[in-house]
Amino acid sequence: MKKLCALLAFTPLLVWSIALSAQTTNTLTAQEKSQGWQLLFDGKTLSGWHSQAPPQPRAGGGGGRGRDGAPPAPPAPGALPAVGSNPKPCATKQSASTPAGSSHWEVVDGALTACGEPAGYLNSDQSFKNHVLSLEFNTSELANSGVFVRSPKEAGGYEVQIWKQQPAGYNTGSIVGTAKTARDFAFKPNQWNQLQITADGDHLVVVMNGETTLDVHDAKFPDGHIRLQYQQYPISFRNIKVRALP
Repeated sequence: MKKLCALLAFTPLLVWSIALSAQTTNTLTAQEKSQGWQLLFDGKTLSGWHSQAPPQPRAGGGGGRGRDGAPPAPPAPGALPAVGSNPKPCATKQSASTPAGSSHWEVVDGALTACGEPAGYLNSDQSFKNHVLSLEFNTSELANSGVFVRSPKEAGGYEVQIWKQQPAGYNTGSIVGTAKTARDFAFKPNQWNQLQITADGDHLVVVMNGETTLDVHDAKFPDGHIRLQYQQYPISFRNIKVRALP
């Protein structure tokens, strides 16, 4: 009887939690609105975003030459492939207005999802200076992706890595070419993971699933766009929101 009473008491809480989760996906709460958060993805369209072909590879980015023309660092033992060989098929046709050579992004089940070939990026139409970016991502354990902030002219910027073992050691939670994490941080494969990136002056903080992976200072990029990276591994994003800082 006690077990039944406990179950009955728990059931409304569970229903409420599920309902709340469904309600808040790709929306802003009243509190978030009052705090100045801006929703960047409506869960239905690509409004506010545009696709882009991959730029020339950067240092530590999987090949090519770096910002200073130097060859990239040699791959670490057991490094994973930078580009996937079995991309997820697309459910929709690429828009005729998308520039040639750009990656294909679509909205599937309320999530921004990359698919097919080629690899590339999805860029925010807006540019940001001091801000907090919050989003959720879902990908496989061996995937390679990243989230860029302050990407000037849609190239470069600070790339927060989503990659279990990057060739130069900038693993998940690191900022490629800027700072490596002190230890490994693992995201939850094939589940939704929360990522928050704060860029306030030269202060950069990365938090994944409630854990701070990086807290550093760097002033290379003062402002720029947000970019979502696709390397032909299945990857989805949702609940993308930003709050401007003074």
